[in-house]
This record gives sequence, structure tokens and C-alpha cells, in this order.
Amino acid sequence: MHRCAAKCCDNDMYTVQKVQNCVQSCSEPLNKAQQYVQSEFERSQNRLQRCIMDCNDRIMDKVGPNPSQDKVNQLNDDFEKCATKCVDDYCKFLPTLEKTMKEFLTSGKFNQ
Repeated sequence: MHRCAAKCCDNDMYTVQKVQNCVQSCSEPLNKAQQYVQSEFERSQNRLQRCIMDCNDRIMDKVGPNPSQDKVNQLNDDFEKCATKCVDDYCKFLPTLEKTMKEFLTSGKFNQ
């Protein structure tokens, strides 16, 4: 990207506007790659959040009116186990996410 931008600046025939457009064009592939990585991380984080929200919903469905302290303790334990499973599953998914992102980034598809 920087070499491309330097070439834009080195061209004596370009107007200031043309140089700006050229430099912007040079940074497009990097911007697309950055957007891709950001969207993949957001998607994976949303997946984890949905799982934990599902755990919360399941526990709330079991609470009922005026639960005893033993029931509250049991539900807290159940939630913790469920949320821990979500995190464990998420951690297992990370290598796949990394592999997919690397494949996409090395494919050069964002250069198009």
C-alpha cells in the first residue's frame, strides 16, 4: 500500500485531487481486509453473546415466583455451567475462525 501511495505522490502529472484519489485507491484492499476481519470478529462475538443469553433465558424460565435460596443457588450453578460451556465452545471455534480468516486474506479476494 505504501509503495503504491508513494508512486501516486511521485507522479508530477497528477493534480492534488488525482493524487488523493490514487492514494485512496491504494488503501482500498487494506480497508476491505480490515472490514472483513472486524465483521468476522463481531459475528463470532455475537455468537457467544447469543449462547450466554440463551443460558440466561433458560434459567429465567425455571425461576418461578419466590424461589428458595437453595433453588437460587442451584440456578446460579446451572447458569455458570451453561455459560462456561458457551465459552469453551467459543474457544474451540477460534482456530477454525483463524484458519478461515487466513485463507480469505491470503486468497487476495479483498483486492478485487
